[in-house]
Amino acid sequence: MAKQAVARTYSSPLRAEQAEHTRQRIVQAAVDLLSEGDAGDLSMPEVAARAGVSVRTVYRSFATKDDLLDGVIEWINHKINQETGARPETREDYETSTADVVRVIFEIEPLYRALFATRAGRASHRRTNRREENLRVAYATEIADLDDDQARRFMAVLHVVASSQAGLFMKDYWDLSAQDAGQVIEWAIRVLADAASDPEQREGL
Repeated sequence: MAKQAVARTYSSPLRAEQAEHTRQRIVQAAVDLLSEGDAGDLSMPEVAARAGVSVRTVYRSFATKDDLLDGVIEWINHKINQETGARPETREDYETSTADVVRVIFEIEPLYRALFATRAGRASHRRTNRREENLRVAYATEIADLDDDQARRFMAVLHVVASSQAGLFMKDYWDLSAQDAGQVIEWAIRVLADAASDPEQREGL
């Protein structure tokens, strides 16, 4: 009896490395274009031209513009993690590393503003953001005695105060530097967490 041929699949490490390199070039092109202009004007052909690849290659790496914007958010998160260390996991992390995150956001301000200027950019940020989950873990002790509604409201205000948008707002309306904005944000989230832990201070939450 003749032996039945067994189909084998082979994935070339070199090919995978080249594909990842091309993907990174495309994302970097999108980052550069967004830093120079408006996210609403970003087009796949324009990204392809900046990256030095074909439009088909861009769509091979990113099926849609939303996927590409997700890649840009991933680039931002990687940059923040590179410059500030691992993502915050505890209350202490948030109260000692947020200032560094604000500093990085100020450094890439044009890119960040371009993303949030469009619905697609904001949707991408929300789709890829795990801040709510991370905050609930980091502040588990502070919300342990709160009911669900109180915990949600506390998490919401903490999220707003600790956000990059809050830092940019302080720059726009109060001329705060990255250092000043980061410092006062860390102070504010510490005060909020202390208040949530105190039965007398959390009245009305």
